[in-house]
Amino acid sequence: MDKTLERAWNLTPAQREEYAKYLMPAYRKQGGFPLKGAKGIYLEDQDGRRYMDFTSEMFACILGFGNEEIAEVIYEQAKGLTIVAPLHQTDLRYSLCHKIAQIAPENLDRMSFTVGGGPAIESAMKIALKNVPGSRNFVSLQGGYHGTTFGAANATFLTSRLHEWGEANPELFHFAGVLSNNCIRVPRPYPYRSPFSGSEEEMAEYYANMVRDTILNGVPGPTAGVIVEPVQSAGGQIEFSKLYLQKLRKICDEMGTLLIFDEFQTYCRTNRFFAAQYYDVEPDIITFAKGLGGGIPAAGILIHKRLRGFENLMEDMQTFQNNHIAYAAALKTIEIIERDHLLENVETVGAAIKDRLKIMQERYPEIGDIRGPGLAIGVEMVKNPESKEPLSNETMQELFHAAIKQGLFYQLAENVIKLKPPIVITLEEANTAMDMLEASFEAVLCK
Repeated sequence: MDKTLERAWNLTPAQREEYAKYLMPAYRKQGGFPLKGAKGIYLEDQDGRRYMDFTSEMFACILGFGNEEIAEVIYEQAKGLTIVAPLHQTDLRYSLCHKIAQIAPENLDRMSFTVGGGPAIESAMKIALKNVPGSRNFVSLQGGYHGTTFGAANATFLTSRLHEWGEANPELFHFAGVLSNNCIRVPRPYPYRSPFSGSEEEMAEYYANMVRDTILNGVPGPTAGVIVEPVQSAGGQIEFSKLYLQKLRKICDEMGTLLIFDEFQTYCRTNRFFAAQYYDVEPDIITFAKGLGGGIPAAGILIHKRLRGFENLMEDMQTFQNNHIAYAAALKTIEIIERDHLLENVETVGAAIKDRLKIMQERYPEIGDIRGPGLAIGVEMVKNPESKEPLSNETMQELFHAAIKQGLFYQLAENVIKLKPPIVITLEEANTAMDMLEASFEAVLCK
């Protein structure tokens, strides 16, 4: 290892404590265990213990950690062009654009890149405003998470949940008030907790009509776009039905607004590259981030061929958007996914995990709902299946730490366990992880 890296990765306990003061308070909090390294689907702590990572580190490292092929192309590209000014063209840039257009829905064939997910949402919002004359506002769904940059936070559920922040963070009241000014939220279809009883078709119609009514009666002037995650992540790992998404498509066409799919967390989580293909719905704009670069920052938007794109650099210029290290990593990531049939693996392993969870559900009635396509799985925990009262935060934390003790790391969305491992996970590894999860259930729920 390079001496600079070796020194940086081997601090004494006293140095860690001293150096931590330079981080802002939010970033000093411990997130489960202190990391030292990673390989495959495993994280390693400073004591050398390994943990299966079912978060893929914010769902970005879809090929796991320490992939030698990704490392090699990063190294090769880093020896030459790394960051290129936005208006400079290269064959690598053209090659990645061509490849993404090949794997994307047929009519979404033009793209621009950004420095992250939040800016990608903002780029999509700019395109929508540009293509819907006179528009100023957007519609998003309750529970949607689209980023925390100023523009993206308008569409994110956090800025409308002031009652949950309380007196501990009074500054967030002002923060939310500034941000929440051009995005109207509508109720989402949440089958497990919907007050509406009816068939899947009736439920899809009911909630889609809420979007139509909001566009007609709740938005001042034309609506620029409807922003939706095909599978909500932070909102509880809630999968929206194909029927509902198709109805949203028809409503947007009827109302002259654009349908924007936020695919940050659904990219390669089904048996298709994009969830739009999995659900057979053609949005007007797709935002992508997280998994595209296999753990290297890569984000941007795809737009429909009928739309006007950015025509002046100043409409959406970012110094680091023409990131050639990210381009190299993204090209290699796509190549590996296709070569190793990893989308088929997503379907196979995801089905096996859900089958195992259904068996557990028979023993642990606290498993209220199991949902999500492929490797985008949510497990909603309740006190009992009749009342559906959410399992307490205290018990959810007990389960979380019991799983870590077993060697399994996942992310929580309140009372929902999110299981989204790297898509290279094998059936054997998935079975081992389910053994760990079941052991944590046994330790906490049966004591």
